Amino acid sequence: MVLKRISINVDEDGFIKATGFTAGNVHDSQCFTELLSGTESQVYADSAYASEKTDQWLVEREIDNRVLERAYRNKPLTDKQKTRNQIKSRIRSGVERVFGVLKLHHGMAQARYVGKARNQMRFNLMCLAYNIKRGVNLQREIQDLQERYL
Repeated sequence: MVLKRISINVDEDGFIKATGFTAGNVHDSQCFTELLSGTESQVYADSAYASEKTDQWLVEREIDNRVLERAYRNKPLTDKQKTRNQIKSRIRSGVERVFGVLKLHHGMAQARYVGKARNQMRFNLMCLAYNIKRGVNLQREIQDLQERYL
């Protein structure tokens, strides 16, 4: 069985905006632009997306590049780069939280079907269920705040 690679775009409220579903031999950076809507003002991403091509694409669209910086062989990250990565990781952790919820509560850790199309449909349904639950939770939080302060 060919491994699948899943990428997602999560907004600041924790909703899944876009998904990428590719074969395991396709590098993460290959689906970077497909995940973006073009309306973003900043992009936070894992160091797997770091490249000159990504940097140039973001500059052309005047999008703030918050992709984690990557260390290379015989060229470790400086203390300044490590600090910047820590700051960026606080925001980016929201995406990792979504992956954790999908794996823990929706069974994303295992492919259930043979073939990309069926597994992709299953993943998209998981994301839909996640977004519905996230919306209900946000609505509940807003109601609690209104009751507390109004």
